[in-house]
Amino acid sequence: MREETKAKNLLNQGGKWGAIIGTTWIVLNIVVPLALLRIPGVQKYITALGDKLNFNFPGIG
Repeated sequence: MREETKAKNLLNQGGKWGAIIGTTWIVLNIVVPLALLRIPGVQKYITALGDKLNFNFPGIG
């Protein structure tokens, strides 16, 4: 019974701002980057950037 009360209190403490901030965090850190990766211009830029940078570290493979 105490664990249920603690869980309810944690959700209640966040209030409406907790849900808003949590949703915003998920959108900014997960949804937006995945959406950007689907744009062909962004894909070309990342590919060109990868070709310019040297990621061949000896001993890593």
